[in-house]
Amino acid sequence: MVNEMKNEVKNEMKSEITGESKIVTNTTEPEIEVKTATEETGDIIIEGTDIVRTFKMGEVQVRALRGVSVKIRRGEFVAIMGPSGSGKTTLLNQLGLLDTPNSGKVIIDEIDTSRMSDKEKGKFRLHNLGYVFQDYALLPELDASENVYISLMMQGKTKEEYEAAASEILKAVGLGDRLHQLPSKMSGGQQQRVSIARALAHNPRVLFADEPCANLDSQTSKEVLDLFKKFNKEKGQTIVMVTHEEWHAAYADRVIRLRDGVNIE
Repeated sequence: MVNEMKNEVKNEMKSEITGESKIVTNTTEPEIEVKTATEETGDIIIEGTDIVRTFKMGEVQVRALRGVSVKIRRGEFVAIMGPSGSGKTTLLNQLGLLDTPNSGKVIIDEIDTSRMSDKEKGKFRLHNLGYVFQDYALLPELDASENVYISLMMQGKTKEEYEAAASEILKAVGLGDRLHQLPSKMSGGQQQRVSIARALAHNPRVLFADEPCANLDSQTSKEVLDLFKKFNKEKGQTIVMVTHEEWHAAYADRVIRLRDGVNIE
């Protein structure tokens, strides 16, 4: 389900660039209040309560999360750790609205997301959340700048606004000289920097990163994590990151540890 949602997001981005957007606005549907990342609505930005997520694998039902509760403060850099199969990515997907729990609640900035329709969640993600995946998830036919500004186009920004924003954030991640380079001409570390720039271009409330250094060597991983720390400290960016590596988690302010679908720390 999560992979299908990721593919749907990529397809929506591609169609927006090519002028074939299938996004339809329903004017009768209630609007979600979209706030900027700098507005203060309380110290806790994410609260997950008693989150349960089960998956059916053949005849077997697997409980990936067994009533997990977490709180994440605004401006905090949090790492999620645990053995393989402990529920790390599943928890990230619930908190980031990429999947829906069987029971429990996820509240983001005092908004109970369990009351949202799928369309409302999509709009909320577009305006308020950013994502970095281990496989970069870049559109290969688009250059660095285009990959970054597609989400800004979907938000209705003008051409001047989204091109300027893409240029600024790419310079901030050290790719100011590669604005018009295709992903195939970039190293893995450079592609991940484009992915980070795309995730941060709209000033999201929360940046979610699912093992962002899994495909990178140690030096490139350090460069990516240094970028995360820079945006966390200088911009107050809230970051939730899944990792297997203790030295990656050392960049975070706090670690949430999972085992067998429950949080143990």
